[in-house]
Amino acid sequence: MRIALIDRLLMPPGRGGAETCVVALAEYLRHRHQVIVFSGSPIELEGVRCVQLPALDPLPADAHSVRKAWLHLRDQWLPKVHRALRRGLAEARVELVNTHVVQGLSAAVFTAVASLNLPHVHTTHDPNVLCARALMSRGGEFCGGRCLTCRPQRIIRGHALAARLDALISPSRSLLNMHVAAGLVDAERAFLIRQGVQPGKATLRIPDPNAVRLGFIGRLDAAKGPLTLLRAMRELPSGWRLSIAGGGPLEDTVRAASLGDPRIDFMGGVQGAAKQRFFEGIDVLVIPSEWEEPAPLVGTEAAIRGVPAVVSDRGGLPEIPLSRSFRAGDSAALAGTLKEFVPHLASASRELLARRDEFLFTRYGRETEEVLLSAAHRSDPGHEGWVVR
Repeated sequence: MRIALIDRLLMPPGRGGAETCVVALAEYLRHRHQVIVFSGSPIELEGVRCVQLPALDPLPADAHSVRKAWLHLRDQWLPKVHRALRRGLAEARVELVNTHVVQGLSAAVFTAVASLNLPHVHTTHDPNVLCARALMSRGGEFCGGRCLTCRPQRIIRGHALAARLDALISPSRSLLNMHVAAGLVDAERAFLIRQGVQPGKATLRIPDPNAVRLGFIGRLDAAKGPLTLLRAMRELPSGWRLSIAGGGPLEDTVRAASLGDPRIDFMGGVQGAAKQRFFEGIDVLVIPSEWEEPAPLVGTEAAIRGVPAVVSDRGGLPEIPLSRSFRAGDSAALAGTLKEFVPHLASASRELLARRDEFLFTRYGRETEEVLLSAAHRSDPGHEGWVVR
């Protein structure tokens, strides 16, 4: 089958979770199907045809609010993306489309697919169809995506997606329910498929209760909760250690904290072998997010290595296997949960290792392929004879 995968920016290094998923899925599917990837960035994948779409250039984090508002307005529907993608899908005679994140490509991705009446499966990685900031939060609290600033995107992007959608795939029950509740897809056509990763070095964690090694990896901004974690460190035993990996707006703050506390090791951004060393050096992964985090890939990367997680109670985080949750933004609750979890770390790590097959990408790829093919077989494309316009 000729399958198109569509996502915003797939440029390495440092791909996000959604981009990592799309690249791995393309490599998985290419052994049985003809795969073409449409992306807003120039990439090359072995055995896969890649086509660059005319995406909007991302703005720097410190861009003026007026520039951000203008970019957001342009990102509602881009005629050039609609035309380019429609032509590309028709010329490649694509039989099935699997869309992913469309920020920077706009709802034109969905209208192009609908204009050809192609079978369409959308894989959601965050609430970007429902929320302009893709956080579904304001001031650290759940907002439901119904803010005035989100309404245009919710209407334009949501309606464009729902116009031709055969199935939706979500990595967490929480995110799936958001899309069903918004009326974008019926519950019968919404599928929960937990994320999968490549195998990593697995080790049973049996930490010394007086010398537990904590880890945080991800973007260093307020929504990810690193400040809550730093505050919690003040309430934890003196022998405990914290490794922080990542970069972002709070990088200077985290670096300053590490200089002022020898228990905190700031590693900066890590990839490849350095990322593996990060996981080898921790007993517990902490994900203290203060937004509706759908299902971060790092949770699965930790699980496959036998590393349990302590997570906030936001979004799909409590769905991470064997995790313990605390009230988001509450450093005392985080410290208390960590202390309470210590006696159970070894048993949690042991069970994660026993369930490693659940966290492999081969399982994710197989289940995703089943949904894609089922959607294609249920659908009658009835397209326009591949007329290129």
